[in-house]
Amino acid sequence: MSKKLDPKRLEASIKKIDKVFDKMSRKGISVGGGRVSDRTIKTYKDMVTSLVRECHTRFKVSDISNISNAQVNVIIQDKIDLFHGADTSQAYNLKTLVAALKFFNLGVQETNVFSYDNKFSIGEPDKIREVMKKQYVIRKSKASKVLRATPEECQSVLDNIKKSGYSTDTREVAYNVSNVAFKTGGRVSAILRLRPRDINFKENTITFKKDKGGLTRTVRLSDETMKYLASLVKGKKDHQPIFTLKREEDGTFKSVEEIRKEISKVVAEAGAHLTRTEMVKMKDKDGKHILVPVEKKASLHIFRKGFAVERTGEYYNQFPTKSSIDSYVSKRGEENPKIIEKLKIVRERINKDRTTKRDLTREEYAIFFTSVDLGHFRNDVITSFYTTFKEVQEYYNKK
Repeated sequence: MSKKLDPKRLEASIKKIDKVFDKMSRKGISVGGGRVSDRTIKTYKDMVTSLVRECHTRFKVSDISNISNAQVNVIIQDKIDLFHGADTSQAYNLKTLVAALKFFNLGVQETNVFSYDNKFSIGEPDKIREVMKKQYVIRKSKASKVLRATPEECQSVLDNIKKSGYSTDTREVAYNVSNVAFKTGGRVSAILRLRPRDINFKENTITFKKDKGGLTRTVRLSDETMKYLASLVKGKKDHQPIFTLKREEDGTFKSVEEIRKEISKVVAEAGAHLTRTEMVKMKDKDGKHILVPVEKKASLHIFRKGFAVERTGEYYNQFPTKSSIDSYVSKRGEENPKIIEKLKIVRERINKDRTTKRDLTREEYAIFFTSVDLGHFRNDVITSFYTTFKEVQEYYNKK
């Protein structure tokens, strides 16, 4: 007798998934021991929920505790096949799904959402990683579908947003949130949580609270940017959100996630003219090099990339001598000791295979402090996914 779908039991499982993640967030439970941001937890929750729904549809498994490793492996292999079929975004999806499963499985053990005699795990994350490695599923920066925009390209998208056919409120929020991202390097979800109290007009700084990784970071800004931010907070109380949108049907405020989705659509349409296809060298399942066409499109993330280009150039010009670098490192280290800790790690990485140790170059310091402003604290992340110093030089030579 074939199995039947059981929607009620499925929804009961999904409610328990929500409870596991919510309890982990409240109790600060994580795989690595550090704090996990609300955005990351939501991503993990969505990933696990999607997997459970797929198991329900494909294998008619309604109870989450009955999902087998074999069933998970079938779904994983399908995603690997999609990756090798030129859907390069699956590398990120798989990497995130594995992290989500590892996180959730820990939550099953560490919370009381499931009874003591019903502790289980979904899939085998460590073994899945090995399968991905053997089949050359590697996330390459060049295979990212988000284009690395220049500041001029970012400005062209902002200009198009102003001319878009959306309602005045949606258009204005999309323009201003995108512009703040371009001028501050802030992530959109963090920008949408900003309050006037997060902007220090005396110190020319903006603070993003509970950003990626649950961290809080402060970024120094120009006088011009501070004037622009002052215009956005005018008339708002310290605790009020700077950016809001209301629902037409009942006048209630939309959530941060709802606004993010709306302005993502506006930006995608405003940046359609930047879409381009690039050939990227990848490895197939057998490890042979092949060229794969990757379509690059504009998204909200391009504004952080544009910020990276300009900010790296600004830091480079700020560091004409070794003493100016040392003085700046000392100043920022006093403000935030974590910067010194991260800088030490970067130095260790560049000297890993060297017999003669060296310090960071002027260019590398510029990239490092840009990475601090973007909340990464890693040079390799900036050069892989944001900009290289060569690209920065090309941009400033054209100005």
